[in-house]
Amino acid sequence: MTDRPATVPMLHRFLGIGLVTLTALALVGKFFGVVPLLPPDDVTAKIAYVMSALSAGVIGYALLVLKPRAQVRTATQSVDQFWKTPANVTLVLPVWFLLEGAGVVAVVAYGTTGNPVAAAAMAVGVIAFWMSGPAKFA
Repeated sequence: MTDRPATVPMLHRFLGIGLVTLTALALVGKFFGVVPLLPPDDVTAKIAYVMSALSAGVIGYALLVLKPRAQVRTATQSVDQFWKTPANVTLVLPVWFLLEGAGVVAVVAYGTTGNPVAAAAMAVGVIAFWMSGPAKFA
């Protein structure tokens, strides 16, 4: 069997590229007048606030509860060994998946409402995802 490099850090990169692409599409849609998809009214504002709060809650859970549980690489372990250990990967992936999902919820909130609160949640989602990359664990 050949020794292949760990591909988990590459997964983070691809998830991040997808999130940034969706964010860029929402911002381009706003620039060209496609966003918001819903007319501005009280219901639209409530949708924006609820979805933004949901996104913030998931980001908080991922960063404050799940991320501290994940293992950090020891000095005796190489980066490649760290990512090839299933126990490490199973603790890190939920953090990334929740941050990605929270970012996507914020992008959908912004795309449907165009609300600045949703834009802020979208920015926080993207920043939180990229700041919780492979280098933070390994």
